[in-house]
Amino acid sequence: MSTSPNAVQVIFENAIREFKANLKNDGLYSNILKTNSIDEVYDATNKLQEEQAKKGHLRHLSKIEPYLEGLRNYSSVIEVFTQAKPEILALIWGPIKLLLQWASTLKQSFDAIVNTTAEIGVLLPEFQDATTLFSHNKQVNDVLALFFQDILDFYLIALKFFSLTRWKYLFESLWPRHRDKIKVVMNHMERHTLLMRNEVRLEHIQAEHGARLRALEHFERTEKSLRRQDYQNIETNVSPRNYEGRLDWLHGRICEGTGKWLLKDAIFVKWLDTSDTSTKILWLQGIPGAGKTFLSSTVVEKTRSLGHTLFAFLSYNLTSSTSALSIIHSLMFQLASTNDDLQAVLCQSSRENLKSNLSAATDILTTLLSCAGPVYITIDGVDEIDVVERSRLLRQILEMSKVCGETKFIISSRPEADITAILDGETATIRVDNRNSGSIQAFINLNTQKWFQQRDFLPEARAEIEGLLAPLASNSKGMFLYAKIVLSSIEYLDLGEIRNEIRALPETLDDAYARILARINSLRPPTLKDKARKLLGWIGSCSTPLTIHEIEQALVVSQEDTEGKGKVLSTLNIVQICGPIVEVVDDYVQFVHFTVQEYIFSPHIKDSINAADSALSLGICCITYLCQGHHDPEILDEDIRRNILSGAYRLHDFATTMWLELIERFVCSDSVHILPDELISLLEILMHERNNRQYNGGTEQPTQWKLESFKQCWPELYDMLCKSTGFHQICSRAEYHKSQRDTWIKLDPLTISDTSTRIYAQFDQLLCKSAKHKNCHCHTIQRHYSQRPFKCHFLNCSFRRHGFQTWSLRDIHIKHHDRPWHCSFPGCDFEDGGFLSRKMRDDHLDRFHQEAQVVDVSNLEKPDSDEIQPLLFDLVKADKVDTVKAFMTEFDSLGDNIKTGLQILAARFGSPSMLELIAQWKSTYHEKNLIHASIDGKNVENFAYLLSRTKENTKEFGSDSKQQTYALDAVKVLGSGSEEIFKEWKKYVDLDMESDAKRHRTRLLYTTQDIIRSVAKNPGKESLLLMLWKEKSIFENCDKAIITSALRIVVMQDCSVNLAQFLVDRGADINYQTGQGSLPFLQHAARKTTAAAARMMEFLLRCGANPEARGNHLSIKIRDERGAKGISKWLGMSWDEIVAKAQEERAKLPAEKSAKSPSQ
Repeated sequence: MSTSPNAVQVIFENAIREFKANLKNDGLYSNILKTNSIDEVYDATNKLQEEQAKKGHLRHLSKIEPYLEGLRNYSSVIEVFTQAKPEILALIWGPIKLLLQWASTLKQSFDAIVNTTAEIGVLLPEFQDATTLFSHNKQVNDVLALFFQDILDFYLIALKFFSLTRWKYLFESLWPRHRDKIKVVMNHMERHTLLMRNEVRLEHIQAEHGARLRALEHFERTEKSLRRQDYQNIETNVSPRNYEGRLDWLHGRICEGTGKWLLKDAIFVKWLDTSDTSTKILWLQGIPGAGKTFLSSTVVEKTRSLGHTLFAFLSYNLTSSTSALSIIHSLMFQLASTNDDLQAVLCQSSRENLKSNLSAATDILTTLLSCAGPVYITIDGVDEIDVVERSRLLRQILEMSKVCGETKFIISSRPEADITAILDGETATIRVDNRNSGSIQAFINLNTQKWFQQRDFLPEARAEIEGLLAPLASNSKGMFLYAKIVLSSIEYLDLGEIRNEIRALPETLDDAYARILARINSLRPPTLKDKARKLLGWIGSCSTPLTIHEIEQALVVSQEDTEGKGKVLSTLNIVQICGPIVEVVDDYVQFVHFTVQEYIFSPHIKDSINAADSALSLGICCITYLCQGHHDPEILDEDIRRNILSGAYRLHDFATTMWLELIERFVCSDSVHILPDELISLLEILMHERNNRQYNGGTEQPTQWKLESFKQCWPELYDMLCKSTGFHQICSRAEYHKSQRDTWIKLDPLTISDTSTRIYAQFDQLLCKSAKHKNCHCHTIQRHYSQRPFKCHFLNCSFRRHGFQTWSLRDIHIKHHDRPWHCSFPGCDFEDGGFLSRKMRDDHLDRFHQEAQVVDVSNLEKPDSDEIQPLLFDLVKADKVDTVKAFMTEFDSLGDNIKTGLQILAARFGSPSMLELIAQWKSTYHEKNLIHASIDGKNVENFAYLLSRTKENTKEFGSDSKQQTYALDAVKVLGSGSEEIFKEWKKYVDLDMESDAKRHRTRLLYTTQDIIRSVAKNPGKESLLLMLWKEKSIFENCDKAIITSALRIVVMQDCSVNLAQFLVDRGADINYQTGQGSLPFLQHAARKTTAAAARMMEFLLRCGANPEARGNHLSIKIRDERGAKGISKWLGMSWDEIVAKAQEERAKLPAEKSAKSPSQ
């Protein structure tokens, strides 16, 4: 039975309704209907051709002619039974016209739509011939209706892509997915063409309708699943930090009404407006404890209703694992987490160096931000992370703010000198501690009333306490933390003790800390005092926080207990023991603020805690623990299970990962000159009793300067410690899995890793997979090891220690550690290892497994002699190696100067292959020019190649000669400001610090005027020099005169407070004068009239520079120098005011401290 014309027309009408419903854009649909004929499409293509001709990049629009003629053919056939409805014709011609117009604004997109349309044109049958030939088959009209659906499917996919507001940013990432979906439609067209040429029946038509829907739905499901898998694999590999828990914790403790003043502030309201480009970055600055973090959480809550909201709450206690890169990673994955399109951008953009390269990660984040629309980014606690890392982060933020038009940033921190130097003039600023007194009073009132209800004070007692607390908000001077500490310190006191405590409130935050420390030091019995001090020292001495369960286990570890029979029998109330300066957050124990650590470890306060001794104490605890019976390499599995259930492995994760770092911290401390016998004895026990007889990690280990103090007297220990350090470094980079122990276990010189894999295997056997927990050990394990006992099996993953709450969450996480995309070429290294995403696999195939393109020189027209020189310059710059090979005879005939110019060009823009081809290694001087050219071009690949050649060719040079060469390179490297170039250079620089004389020479080479001048007035370059000084230990055990000389150069060259702070911290004498008649450092700065010089003068005064010092042959005073007279222009205070303020600040410090930098 045939389908009637009316029934076919219904199919067309249904297809139109489906298209309009899925398009979800009435305005666009109306625009499509404005075009009704092929003539209008040709008019549009002719206009595009004319415009492109004017711009000089004419495209091949003739390629789409088969498609347009095929549609003309199709429209003439269907008009018979569709009654030539204008809407149907408009839907045939309108979309292609719009697509060509939209895509023409970007070369790649225009080529893509033209090529795709051309491919479809080839598939379209000769509709008139086919319908004539098969006119006897009434089902042909149904096939024509199927083609109409196919055409609309193609248009729908393309229109939805090109109607995205930011499709230009998304094109490279998202178009491949849309192109693949169009290919599904093209497959339908091929099948439908076959139907037209065969005896088609009704059941075929019905099957095709169903197949079309199923194929498109299957594509969507499969593509979404694969994309999600790619994304989760990359996310797991990068392991970005999540700050949601910290935000929730802050929201649970914020006082109602706190921050209302900020939300009403005119500057903040202006910042919220994404159309206002004058306020891209807002800086919330204030003194420590002013409530900046809680204000930042209020900002996050506000901006979530306005657009994408990203945030990072940085903390001092995670400094070792927090870098500019880790923060960028977190922001990147926060932004992409709920948006399929942005995930596709991330997957398509990802490279292997995403995990390790800040510039690559920032580029991807910039792309995501450009695609996402309004985005608000809040970063709190910038001042709490490493100086170098925060400098790198802030520079990236400044760059992103310039190109991401709808992105707003809030930075929250103290106004530290280095941060001020970077952000000065780039941000709007709100000073928090000058505005929050009302919020502090509300905080005091709320917490006091809660406290009164809990303690049930009599009315007269309440009235008395309220009177005593009346001045608390005023005394806080903008510090919530001060008010919190005072209130917490009286929480459990009786009325008489409360009177004594708050009748005279502490003057400052340090005074409040002093009272708490004094109370701890007077605890009775003395063992309680010792425990409290030990706990405070442990909390502050390690780079990663301890959990409360780990601390409980550590307290029962004893050197006398070699079997490790000590057990945790009760919970520890650490806040009750140590007072309100500590808190437990998500099982981790930490100080309530980083200023607590600064205070209690300060050597300038009475009864302070020694940081080095605390690191030693915790390190000895960990080593003792690892030497106890529960870590015996011969222990039976049943004993391991028994130990797990008794809680004996509470400290295992922390001890195995941190024992070596704690020892390094101790031996690197300035106060440590002799290694204690107790430590040496324990390390020798560890070395002998935990010796891995199967060790196969090599005998040669890189020198570990941190462990040099062991080398001379205890060479065996030094060797073991170096091997352990190397193993830990390998584990941090490699994807080692505990269940695949055979691939890495022999790299550990100790048996600790072997025992660890056995412990984790038993953990997995004891933990049940069920959520109902019947007849299992889960409750016992959770009591000892927290609510997250399911640990990741990968050694370099943060969840190896942090864990998951359920088996399923852990397994989902581990699954995304896999690299499922394998290379298909036999013998390739990645045939088994695989890649995180399809994009990485495809890039690998394109790069390494494409057939080599052979240049047919015979077809190349031989250029005239006048043309050969400019041709070679073009080819070398474009890195056309194979083509240049064809002209080597002509190259050899060129003059030396021209050859040198081509070689320099190759070093800047080419590849190592091009350099190998045309470089003539005439001399070391010539190689040096090539190296410098690669630096100028920021060509990292060539730079690394040339450095490796230079190192190989200078093996016979003396050490001093090589040091001189490296130092000369350093000027160019630092001056480039390229972090990638700097990292490559560091790989080849082996500073000779073996003897005092060589150490002295090396220091002089890396503190010259040229070195410091190369980074002048550029915070990014300064951070590279700081990194060099730190990592290469340039000033380790250095003569004070060299450090002071370096400070003199810094003051004279660029007045960098960052560099000056580093040198002052290491003992530079700020009042030193080189000889009779020489100027003091302060006067050198005062002779300059720049903002940097003004900050330098303030810094030197705060560090104790003498404002009355003078060069002996001069009568002019420092105060009368031009820079000193005009300092108010930059700092808002006169010279006398700044001098008085600096003297007032230093008068509060003990005499010993006042002679040093205020940061110490």
